Amino acid sequence: MSLIYEPKGKAREYSPYALNIYTNGCDHACTYCYCKNIRRGNWSYQPTPRNLTELGKEAKMISKQILLSFVGDPYCKAEQEYKVTREALKILMKESCSVAILSKGGNRCLDDLDLFVGWPQNRIKVGATLTSVSDEIKNKYEPGAASPAERIDALKSLHEAGVMTWVSMEPVICPEQSLLAMQESLPFVDAYKVGKWNHTAEANKIDWKEFAFEAVELLREARKRFYVKDDLRHFLPDGYLTKHEADMNSLNLPERPSNEGG
Repeated sequence: MSLIYEPKGKAREYSPYALNIYTNGCDHACTYCYCKNIRRGNWSYQPTPRNLTELGKEAKMISKQILLSFVGDPYCKAEQEYKVTREALKILMKESCSVAILSKGGNRCLDDLDLFVGWPQNRIKVGATLTSVSDEIKNKYEPGAASPAERIDALKSLHEAGVMTWVSMEPVICPEQSLLAMQESLPFVDAYKVGKWNHTAEANKIDWKEFAFEAVELLREARKRFYVKDDLRHFLPDGYLTKHEADMNSLNLPERPSNEGG
């Protein structure tokens, strides 16, 4: 099985390619995680690092953006023991790949700040999933993940170091909290991907139209680049979003130049 793959369905809205560093589990233990459902009981809270022996060979063939990670978290607690994400980044950096990182690990990503700031042509961006500014909500739905404050603090540190930053605003468990998280992170974030909350009856109680309008207007006023995911976009009238705001590829990093890497 290839390490780097093309995501399908809704996952494709995040990146044309992806690489999962860990498998079989995640110590963040998020209650809304889709992985434990698709893995049919084989999902645990003890992530297993993957064998990256073939990664260099595969990386030579990929010029488009590669996301770390859809399955598990590249900066789960286990990374501090195994350092497999760092190993993967060194390989991808050597091949001048374009890399997007998404994590709920907070400041753990700063262990690799030296790699981020030295990345070829700055074709790397590091992001956080933000769901709220409430520790109470975090502890209920994301018990093993870093606190909202720590995630925003990590984004601030990355921004101050000159690293491109982004936020995945999904799932939206409480619209008011998601909007607060958006407001608090604005000074340190370059771009946002905004979605909703799926696969739960609780989500049906939320006024998604109201949230969509408020989120878009907030980001437009702050002059931030953003993409509204398809599930949420359905609640907005035709023509309300610009072409870039509705284009899933609009926030992708530039491709690796043809004269570099593979």
